[in-house]
Amino acid sequence: MKRHILYLFILIISSCSKYSPEVEKALDMAEANRGELVKVLEYFKKENNKEKIQSAEFLVANLPYNYSYDTLNLHKYDIIYRTYDSLKALKKLGEEINVNDYMNKFWDSLKTDQDPYRNIYYRPIKEDVKSVTGDFLIKNINQAYASWKDNPYSRDSVPFKDFCEYVLPYRQIQGKSIEDWRSFFILNSKNHFSDSYPIPFTKACDSFFQQYKDYRFDYWLMQGFPILRYKDFMKIKQGKCTIKSWFNTYAVNAEGIPMVADFVPAWGHREDDHQWNALLYGGKTLYFESYWEQNHSWFYNPNINNNLFEDDWSGKIRLPKVYRHTFSTHFEGPISDDRVSLENIPQLFRNVKKKDVSNEYFKAKDVTVNITKEIPKDTYYVYLCVLGVNKNWVPVHWGKLEGKKASFTKMGTDIVYQVAFYNNGTIVPCGVPFHLTADGEINEFRPGKGTRKVAIKRKYPAKNGWLKGAHLLKGALIQASNRKDFKGSIALREIDFYPELRPYDLTIKSKKRYRYYRIFSKDKITVREIDLFDENSKEQGVPLEGEHISVETDTVTWKGIDLGKPRYVSTFRFTPRNNLNHVLEGNKYELFYIDEGNFISLGIKKADSSYELKFDNVPEKALLYLKCLDGGRQQRIFEYEEGKQIWY
Repeated sequence: MKRHILYLFILIISSCSKYSPEVEKALDMAEANRGELVKVLEYFKKENNKEKIQSAEFLVANLPYNYSYDTLNLHKYDIIYRTYDSLKALKKLGEEINVNDYMNKFWDSLKTDQDPYRNIYYRPIKEDVKSVTGDFLIKNINQAYASWKDNPYSRDSVPFKDFCEYVLPYRQIQGKSIEDWRSFFILNSKNHFSDSYPIPFTKACDSFFQQYKDYRFDYWLMQGFPILRYKDFMKIKQGKCTIKSWFNTYAVNAEGIPMVADFVPAWGHREDDHQWNALLYGGKTLYFESYWEQNHSWFYNPNINNNLFEDDWSGKIRLPKVYRHTFSTHFEGPISDDRVSLENIPQLFRNVKKKDVSNEYFKAKDVTVNITKEIPKDTYYVYLCVLGVNKNWVPVHWGKLEGKKASFTKMGTDIVYQVAFYNNGTIVPCGVPFHLTADGEINEFRPGKGTRKVAIKRKYPAKNGWLKGAHLLKGALIQASNRKDFKGSIALREIDFYPELRPYDLTIKSKKRYRYYRIFSKDKITVREIDLFDENSKEQGVPLEGEHISVETDTVTWKGIDLGKPRYVSTFRFTPRNNLNHVLEGNKYELFYIDEGNFISLGIKKADSSYELKFDNVPEKALLYLKCLDGGRQQRIFEYEEGKQIWY
């Protein structure tokens, strides 16, 4: 039997039915809930509004495969909200307390006994088609239609097709509870858009989101905490991008405007994934970062995710694929092929409520890849992957096997890809990793037979903004004084080089004792850390304790240390602002090269005071990866050419 129902049977009976085959399919899948759905269809037939009739048919036809998590045990986490409110109240009264740190520890202890996966995520899901009520759908359709027609920005600028897909649905994200969020947000918005008209649309949106300016991004706050209802998120007001972007769709869709949630399953240039919002307006996709900040230059900027963008603080932004959450159903690839079992399909491609919108963001390229491994029996698809966390290849697109080749459509460029099989939850590389250039060319990484020496300084690329800040330290003076205002100070050293993002030890030759030491510059400098050392009888550095002091004005910047009393200093150590991804003295590192997707160790070394690692057995033309064995999450692949690391 087909995974997605017997279409042939539906076609046979459709000639006798007053509903379309798609609607009939949904009614059959509704089982005991069929009457609730028929109630909706008949209600709008009697009203005789053609667009509302089509809206009802769209919702009913696409109900299958939408679902909610079982919230029966959600009450077990109410103590989290009560505790959070209490801590925030104490904070307002002046208590010295780190609310987020406390909540993280509290959540860790709570989930030990009340694991949300056991209580919620691993329980049977509630299928919308079998549980949603007719009254809820009727109210949802009427409210959505009224908002679309009453909003002067949307009624003439949002086509009916976009209304059905992105305004009409009561959900865009799977797993969330079915709620009457429209009533709340319609009341909460207080006719904002009608009252704002005719100012430019994006300005009206900006002022609309002012009411949510206190909502903050926090990647680390109570990871795994189940937020399945919009008002629960309104209590915390913090969370990851996936939470706020879902919340935003409710707030804006309630106004009759299509706001969608788009996502990249894995970045092409760094670890992790991301989800954001986009406004579909005037025939354009207006990029909108989920956590809104006034005057943020990224909002409505079409270049951010165009796979050409690069700035000082984000570096390269490269996306292999962009998908959009949808209410409509999209069977494609392995999930539509009955020869493929679910356990042999990556989770991303089991989701039939998404569509590929890569072309709306960047100029994508189709690519054909050679399979170098023997193809296992009953394997019909392979997957194009990018590098994720800890040497893991993350699938981002599927391709159908045609002999020993597979083609992949609409791929992002300037990204390194690896083709792989997927077998019962395991990624098995089956080809040569390659860089897909902006022109669509394939540059493969095949390790050569010869070896060479390398000197590696970082495990992750440096931010250009931080590097520019470090370079401002050139020309700064190391000064000492016994007066806090440094009047009559002496210059001990000048930083006469362009610092990189790592610590530097400067020898101080003066034999005089001073209480205050500083870095002085006429530029606005940034320094992560300053440390002072004396020498003992064995001429080893002994750390000196002191209080950090600084002054910053329009004309001068300095940062230093007050030792409390005059002390002799033999070494002045300064560290520019950085994220500790340089090679750190004392840490152990393992270098790998990649051979057809597999990470082959080149050995382990401990970093010394040179802040670099030297290896002399590295295959030529190899793609490399440096992992710190003593901690740190960020590592990235790179080439080594002409003494430099070239990052991907």
